[in-house]
Amino acid sequence: MQDKELTLVEHLTELRERIIKSLIAVAIGFFAAVFLSQPVFQHIMEQAKAEGVQLIQYTFADTFITQIKLALILGLVLAFPVVLYQVIAFILPALKPEEKRLLFIGLPFATGLFLAGWAFGYFIVVPITKEFFKSMAQASLVEVAVTPSNYLSFILSICNPLGIAFELPLVVLILARIGLVTHQFLGRVRKYAFLALMILAAVLSPPDVISMMIFLVPLYGLYEFSIILARFAQPKNE
Repeated sequence: MQDKELTLVEHLTELRERIIKSLIAVAIGFFAAVFLSQPVFQHIMEQAKAEGVQLIQYTFADTFITQIKLALILGLVLAFPVVLYQVIAFILPALKPEEKRLLFIGLPFATGLFLAGWAFGYFIVVPITKEFFKSMAQASLVEVAVTPSNYLSFILSICNPLGIAFELPLVVLILARIGLVTHQFLGRVRKYAFLALMILAAVLSPPDVISMMIFLVPLYGLYEFSIILARFAQPKNE
């Protein structure tokens, strides 16, 4: 009983140390991002102006607060590898060999899929959605003017959900590999999945039909791709 209590104490001590290291990494990442965020912010604002977006601010601190918000986001991105390492190092001893293999294979793909979703959102979805809203405003004889904070939030509200949604093939691949789903099952529930993806697209996208459709098309394409992956990933005895 004494050994078990000691093991539990050591386990909690390790958890505390890894949380502290993660917080330190986030703090260092934020301070580094304070300097990196300036050129990134300038690029985003210059691109907005080049596309005819009028930038304004309603309060004296609006632009400053937006830059701090961007620095926090970039700081989290910079600290993410360290935080991820701390999480993996903490849970790795408890994983089975097959689970460890899936973890090490899945992590690079997860990063790549998230970046692909972000890139799809930034270079394709954001311009299309922006032009749609601008045309609607101009048709109503309304001048388009947004604050830097609103413009950054607009980009993040599209790119972050798409980055997460692009993880769908990897999730299905892992579930199929451990035998929780099969490609036959995914094919049978296709129509229900389509309905669920419609609801998901409506929740993740800005509140208009065009944006929802722009979200829905790649999501459904990812679902069909996931069925193909599941066919090859399921255990051989299936």
